Parts: sequence; C-alpha cells; structure tokens
Amino acid sequence: MLRSLRLSFVAAAMASAFVGPAFAQDAKSVAFVPQIIGIPYFNAMEAGGKKAATDLGVKFIYSGPVDTNPVDQLQIVQNLIDQGVGAVSVSVLDASSIAPVVAAAKAKGVKLFTSDSDAPDSGRAVYVAQATDEGLGDAIIDELVKRTGEDAKIGIVSGEATASNLNAWIAFMQKRVKEKYPKVTLLDPQFAGGAADRANQIATDMMAANPDLKGIIGVASTTCPGVAQAIETAGKIGKVIGTGYCSPNTARSYLKSGAFGFTVLWDPSELGYLTVWAGKQLIDGKSFDANVTIPAFSHPVTYDAKTGVLLLGPPAIFTAANVDQFNF
Repeated sequence: MLRSLRLSFVAAAMASAFVGPAFAQDAKSVAFVPQIIGIPYFNAMEAGGKKAATDLGVKFIYSGPVDTNPVDQLQIVQNLIDQGVGAVSVSVLDASSIAPVVAAAKAKGVKLFTSDSDAPDSGRAVYVAQATDEGLGDAIIDELVKRTGEDAKIGIVSGEATASNLNAWIAFMQKRVKEKYPKVTLLDPQFAGGAADRANQIATDMMAANPDLKGIIGVASTTCPGVAQAIETAGKIGKVIGTGYCSPNTARSYLKSGAFGFTVLWDPSELGYLTVWAGKQLIDGKSFDANVTIPAFSHPVTYDAKTGVLLLGPPAIFTAANVDQFNF
C-alpha cells in the first residue's frame, strides 16, 4: 500500500534541482531516479553516474523524492519523460504502479529502465542489478547464522513495504532458512519506511518482546543505523548480532562497536556507473552482450537476455577487519 496518496509537487520540484529546461528534448541525457535523495548509498550511485557521464560523453540527471513516497517518485519520472530525456532509470519503490509510466515513456521514444530495484513485469527495457536477489538473501543468512548458530531467532526490520528489491531479498532469506536452517526462527518482517528513528523503535520493541533474539537484519540502508543504535542502547552488543544491507561508511562505527557483526552490499558507485552505461547503450540502440567488459571496472559484467538483467556482480561482505578499505 502507498503510504500516501498525495502528489507532492513541491517536494518533487525541490528534489528535481538537476532537471531544467536545458535538458528538454535532449536525447543524449541519462537520468537516474533513486528511492530517496540525501543518503550515502544513493549519493554514491550519483557519483558513479557522474563519472560515467564524463567518460561516455552524455549528460547525467539525478533527481528523486525527499522521502520514500512512490507517488512522488513516479511524478518525477513522468516529468523527465515529458522533457524528452533520452533514457530514464529508476530504483523502483512500487513495482505495481510503474507499468503505465513505462508505456508513457515508450510512446514518447524514451528508454525507461530500472536500476537497484526492479519491476520485472512492467515492460522496462533492462534491469541493472547490483547482485542477484537470491545471492543477497543467501549471503546475509549464511553469514548471520555463522555468528548466531543454527537454532537462533532472527528479526527483520525492512524499509518501505512496497520496495520490490527489499521484498525480494526477504523472500530469499525466508527460502534459505526453510531449506538450509530449519531450526532458525525468522520473525515476520516489520517495516520502518525510510526512517532510521522508526527502525530504532521497531528493533527496540523487537528485542523487548523476544529476549531470546540472537540477530536483527536491517533490510535497507535507511534502517541500518536505527537497528544498530537500538542494539547499542539496549546494551545488547555481543548478545544480538546486527547486520544489514548498508554501505561501509554507514556501518563503519557500528561494525567497530560490535553492534553489527558484518554488512552485505556491493559498490553503489559502480552500480551508478553501470546504470549510465546501460542508458547510453539504449539511447544508441545497441544490444547487450552476454559478457560485458566495462573499461572502468576490474571485473566482468553479465547480461541475461531471458530476464533482461544486467548484473554488476556477486555481493560483498564488509566487517570491522576490512571496512576501512572502502569509502562509500
């Protein structure tokens, strides 16, 4: 369900600072619309997109909602389509509502595709994926069970309830537990939207209601700080292992305090770069090879023609021991 039915044109305008008349009818522009602006994860995607735009000779537009509101996000996407931007990518907040926008883009000759979060049944041109949903779900469960034991009770604090990527990761967590760790109790996910303070409260209540809780997973970069802070405040470091899908910069202090045992992610700056690269391919009318070499990357990228997924690579595990090797 959408958290709000309002169309916040003011918020959309504020978040669209990079969009202006100069981009109107500019077929060589590639846009990315994140789920929310102003957080380290999407800031890193923006930085990667800017670098790719410089390397590839296209214009880059970064514009998104000021909170995780699917209606505001879709309004921003529609505005970009109306301006004739060549290719528009979006980290989808609500997969059930984007298909009409994809159709509108096609009608205007705009290449609309997804990145970071997919809407596979929407008709999008391609999905630029950070890692497979199954790989992400399996990795976080496997790493957490190593630390909690195979008979642990584990909680989940997710972000927006409509976010297709977060829900897919949770589904694969549940599948992994069922198939490989039958003695693990995985609690039903609870949703904090995009608010760290709400995630903090949910995690605090979860630990109070489940004194035998051994782990908590933050399934969004916005929920990770709230989960970690709740563990620290409750004096549960070493008793409850926190983890989540969040950047090294977001998790660094929590990894070092012990509130988080590890985090799982990928390099979002590379994801932003690959997003702009894919947008240019679409604008130029080029297809995607099964194995792609990106000069700026030290690893290969793969494309699955059946699913339309352009895959950045496998997930990475960040710990207190290696977190200082990264800066995003």
